[in-house]
Amino acid sequence: MKPNNDTTRLPPLGLQPIIFGGRYNFGDAEQLDDFLKTISGLGYEYVEAFPPDPKLFMEIASRYGVGHCGIHLSLSGTTDTEKAIRTLEVTGARDVCNSGLLKWGQLTASDYLEAIPILNRMGTEFAREGIRFHYHNHEFEFLKVDGDRTGMDMLMDGLDFSVVDLCVDVAWVYRGGEDPATFLRQHQDKIGYLHLKDTIGRGKVEDGAAAWRELGRGELDFDNVIATIKEMPNVHWAAVEQDKTGGDPIESCRISREFLRKKFDW
Repeated sequence: MKPNNDTTRLPPLGLQPIIFGGRYNFGDAEQLDDFLKTISGLGYEYVEAFPPDPKLFMEIASRYGVGHCGIHLSLSGTTDTEKAIRTLEVTGARDVCNSGLLKWGQLTASDYLEAIPILNRMGTEFAREGIRFHYHNHEFEFLKVDGDRTGMDMLMDGLDFSVVDLCVDVAWVYRGGEDPATFLRQHQDKIGYLHLKDTIGRGKVEDGAAAWRELGRGELDFDNVIATIKEMPNVHWAAVEQDKTGGDPIESCRISREFLRKKFDW
């Protein structure tokens, strides 16, 4: 692929704040203010979050010029779309990402067959409200669950891509044994959202802090990944999902943001 230096073709960029864990209570106005002030200072103009009080969230976010790019939820926590829809009515965001199936752990083909109709139903309900629904991968979807078929094969065959598409986490694709840029190119018509993070090693993560890195400090080929993203017309958002590195979360988020800005003018 020829390099494409046209940064106008990159999607808007947000932060998925998984690295902060329980450090901030988004239902507490003072803590929420501290969080939004902090990420704004790091250069993040959007955040992916499921605020318990969306009105309060938007009131404080507006102080720091931070927008809402979407919600992240999990089928194992809820299959109800109503709360997410009502939240997005307040924030104005139009995207919901879902992680995983109805349960975590050792998954079988039956687990995918049970979850896929629920994902399609939720996607239909979201689509009626003008909301885009995205399935977020981890490494386990690339494991074989039905002969030579992987969980990802089952998702590709079973999801209704008129109402559900993929939120591709490039580091989890790598840990699943695939080349992230190749995966993005092969499935670009089915990808509407991206999560960016870096890692070392393949397979399941046993010790998260030992596996994750700031962007540009792991094993991913971001030159190829970013060049590929510029050729993907259906991607509405990308979010830095800075996972725990064992260091200070704020510093890790700063390093990843600076990497994208300095290397890719993003």
